[in-house]
Amino acid sequence: MIVEIKKLQYLINKYTDEFNCFYQNDTVIDGKKHRAGSEVLLIDLNQLMKSGVKELEVQYNVTLYEYLIREYPVEYRRPARWVDSATLERILADLEQVNAQSKRKRFLYVVGDVYRSEAKAAQQEIALRHGDRLDFQKWKGIKIHIVSGQKFFLRDSEIGIIIFGNVRSDDYVDEKDGYRKKIDLVGSMLSHKFDKKFEISPDFIPNKDIYRVETPGRLAEEYISTNAKLIAFNESLTAQQKEALLQVKRYDPFVRMMVLPPLSPDKIDDILIQMKMVYNTDRWKK
Repeated sequence: MIVEIKKLQYLINKYTDEFNCFYQNDTVIDGKKHRAGSEVLLIDLNQLMKSGVKELEVQYNVTLYEYLIREYPVEYRRPARWVDSATLERILADLEQVNAQSKRKRFLYVVGDVYRSEAKAAQQEIALRHGDRLDFQKWKGIKIHIVSGQKFFLRDSEIGIIIFGNVRSDDYVDEKDGYRKKIDLVGSMLSHKFDKKFEISPDFIPNKDIYRVETPGRLAEEYISTNAKLIAFNESLTAQQKEALLQVKRYDPFVRMMVLPPLSPDKIDDILIQMKMVYNTDRWKK
C-alpha cells in the first residue's frame, strides 16, 4: 500500500508505542538495504524525505488502515462492504447488467491491498491494490490468482447526496439560547455521526459528501461529475426542476431519488433513517 511518507512520519511520532509498519519491497536507503517485511523506522523515513522521496510502499493490514482512517478520514474512507469471493462476483455480475442499461458505469473500489497468496512470505505479491477499480471483466481476469476464502473490503463507486433546490425547514425555538432557528440537514447528520442507526454509510462524510444544486441546468452535470448516489428534493417542483430530474433519469434509469418533507425537530430522525434506506437501496433489485 503506497502512503505519503509525511503521513507515516506523523503516525509514528503521534503513536510511538502503538503504530508500526513494514516494507512491502526491498528498499535501499542511503546505501543500506532494508528487506521486505522489516519494520520501517522514523530515521529511515526522515532520510527518504531528505532524498526527495515522497511516498513509500508498505505492507497493508487492517490495523495500519485504521490509523490512516483515524487521522485522514477523507483520504482514507472506511469500507462500506466486507464480502467473500462468491458475494463479490455476484455483485459485479449485477453491476455488469446494470451498466449495459445506463450511461452511468458503476463499479467497486478496493480498500487495502489484496495479496495473491496466503503464504507468510516477507514480500507477498499484490493482486489488487488499494483504490483499484474493480468491475466484472477485471474480476474474471484476476480471481484465479486470489485464494479461496479471501474476504474483501470494498466501497461503491457512487457516494454523496445532491440536495436539489431549497429544502424547507420549520422554525423551532432552540432550548439552549431561546432563539428561533431552522433545522440544518448536514448539522443533523453530524450530530448523529456516532450513532450507527443514523449513519448513511460508513464511508459517507456529511460535511464533504453533500452537494447543493439550485439551478436546474446544473443538476445532470453535478450528478455525473460527483458520482452522487442520491438526489433529494422537496415536493414542490417547478417545470424546469421536473425536466432536470427527467434528464438525469434518461442518463441513468437507476438513479435514486427522494422527496424530502419539511425538516422539523420531531421528524428529522425519521427523515435521516429514510435517507439512509433510499441511499443504500439498489433500484435494479426488485
